[in-house]
Amino acid sequence: MRKTGVLLLLLVLAAAPARGSDPCPTATLEAAKALAERAAGFLAKTGPDVAFPRFMNRQGGFVAGDLYVFVFDFEGTLRASGGWPETVGSRVGVADGTDDGASGGIYTRMRRLALDAGKGWVEYAWYNPCTRKMEPKASYIVRVGNFIVGVGAYKKPGV
Repeated sequence: MRKTGVLLLLLVLAAAPARGSDPCPTATLEAAKALAERAAGFLAKTGPDVAFPRFMNRQGGFVAGDLYVFVFDFEGTLRASGGWPETVGSRVGVADGTDDGASGGIYTRMRRLALDAGKGWVEYAWYNPCTRKMEPKASYIVRVGNFIVGVGAYKKPGV
């Protein structure tokens, strides 16, 4: 079931159109960190029933250009995604922290960082909806209770 979920996630990402009116908005790592911190505070204050729908609403204040909030639980299930709402419910890791291989260990590294430090940066390659290519990306993640809240920015050459 996990492999099917990850394969479905990758197929959805590859087939999806570019997001937003500007096909390739510029986001900074600082903007990603600020949005992640704001989203984590909102989740802590309001809880998942209020926060998750807001994170996935393009007019909810948590999607800005190519920046969007994503939330995983500690079982590896994607609980919210402002960039890819159709992938919510996909499972990318398992409770013991291992990935199935297709996700390149991203979830495991996010989970480990959330458990050990509570927040920080994770670097990996991810599908860019603007260029339709896998590109270097860094996400700032913050642990909020049993959730991992994150926002990532594509790394520009030389950055």
